[in-house]
Amino acid sequence: MRSDRIKTRRLIVAGVLTALLLGYAGPVKGYLDQRAELREERAKLERLQDQRASLRAQLAALNQDPVLEARARELGLVRPGERAFRVRGRLDPPPPPRDEGDDGGILPDWVPIPL
Repeated sequence: MRSDRIKTRRLIVAGVLTALLLGYAGPVKGYLDQRAELREERAKLERLQDQRASLRAQLAALNQDPVLEARARELGLVRPGERAFRVRGRLDPPPPPRDEGDDGGILPDWVPIPL
């Protein structure tokens, strides 16, 4: 009888410990998941802060007078008192005409080809 009581107590204690362990498993898993997510979010924040610093440097470089003037000229803007001219047609010279005797080879006609 005494051994039955001991076995019963051990079984009850084991059941209570198992229930406590299972009760803590979910919150511990949630805690570990949140720590991993926090680590990822901090890395993402650091990348975004680096990107922001880079964009601010680009903005500061683009906000200089020579750059602003060049961009305005690309848009066709002129300073007060200047006269604007519009050039029509092609600005690139046309390609030179091909000779009728040119076969498109690598060597010019005056280079003899040994047979």
